[in-house]
Amino acid sequence: MRLLNFIFRFILLFVVLLQGVVSCLYAQNRLNIQVKEITLDETIQLAKQNNLDLLMSQKDSAIAVENIKSAKIERAPFLSIGGYYNYIGSPVLYRDFYSNDTLIDYYHHQTSWNIAAGIPIYYGGKIKTQIAQSEIVSLIQNEMLRMTDNQIKLSIITQFYSLYKLYREVEIIEANVRSVKINIGQLESKVANGQNLISDLVRTQLQLSNFEIQVFKTWNEIDLLSSYLCIQTGLPNNTRLQPITVAMIIPEETKQFSQCLEEAFSNRNEIKQSVLQKNYSEMSLKMTKSFYKPFISGNAIYTTNFPVPGTFPPQSDILNYGAVGVGLSYDLSSFYNLNHRVKADRLQIELDEVNISQVRNQIEQEVKSAYVHFMESKSNVITYQKNVELSELNYRIVKSKYDNEFALIIDMIDAELQVNDSKLSLNKAIIEAIIQYHSLQYSMGKLN
Repeated sequence: MRLLNFIFRFILLFVVLLQGVVSCLYAQNRLNIQVKEITLDETIQLAKQNNLDLLMSQKDSAIAVENIKSAKIERAPFLSIGGYYNYIGSPVLYRDFYSNDTLIDYYHHQTSWNIAAGIPIYYGGKIKTQIAQSEIVSLIQNEMLRMTDNQIKLSIITQFYSLYKLYREVEIIEANVRSVKINIGQLESKVANGQNLISDLVRTQLQLSNFEIQVFKTWNEIDLLSSYLCIQTGLPNNTRLQPITVAMIIPEETKQFSQCLEEAFSNRNEIKQSVLQKNYSEMSLKMTKSFYKPFISGNAIYTTNFPVPGTFPPQSDILNYGAVGVGLSYDLSSFYNLNHRVKADRLQIELDEVNISQVRNQIEQEVKSAYVHFMESKSNVITYQKNVELSELNYRIVKSKYDNEFALIIDMIDAELQVNDSKLSLNKAIIEAIIQYHSLQYSMGKLN
């Protein structure tokens, strides 16, 4: 009996020491950390301003606009001006197998300049097609920008509510910690008076230790998630974010699956991109066929020479002239060297058609998954609300029995754990339902 009491006292001491270590770590974890309260709208706006993926997508869209302007420049006439200067050394005339040579006093300086201009008249539709392709690329980049914006918004919403869920878990567990500490104070008095076994106190101390470990781990998860959101929003990385004014109401979605799918096919950026990609391939085929056609251009040139007079041979006259004309060229080799390019472009169009079907299938699967999970999460909320009511009722019954010495401390611990688990599950289910709603809106292309 003495050995058993010694063992229990040793366990009790160990539990107390463990609680002290956990409390120190818990306190250290919360020191020297800047806490920033933040709303969901503020988080989304900061992410739109500072997210690197979104900034890169915006730059790509701006580059595509500049490429359109560059393609349109091909319609403009070109103008060039040039000139040159040469120093000519005195030539030597060799005769009789280099036995007799004559040095000629030739003019040493020679200059010339010219101006040339031209304008494309007809390039087989090549310039027009290049402009159309540039415009399609710009539209694709705009769709990618919108898709990136929606992806970042969904990610921020998911992480924001996940962070709020962790704060709610801390609140629930800390409430249980306070309750268990009250029970421990009562048990210590009863153990001292011989009304309870020391094993009952040890079990309760272990329960408290487990709760404090959960709180410590949850704070670490809060810091990790805060760090992720800080990176996405451009906030200092050592900031602990605390969500405020969080709407815990599950939005309603009354549409049937077929309606959700129809909206997804109309709104999703991926489908618009795949259709635009097919249009680009059609323009590529048109561009290839343009090489079968002749190229017509207009041109003008003016040139003049300035030889230095007084040298040998005499160059007292200045030669200059101007010309205006039309150029026509036709690549005869295009009849045989473009066949494979044309076939490749047609195959690419067929590939794009297959890709459109594949994208539609993927979107249908995403919408189906999001729709089912949202409906499932709504059902789970109702179930877990009932579980909380039942667990609290069970706890009141067990506590009444324990106070009247008709139940053991292990029954109280089990009842408290059931209440704790049911509240945590309900909190998780509500957050999950809200996240699934926004995932469904994203899958429908309506996350604006």
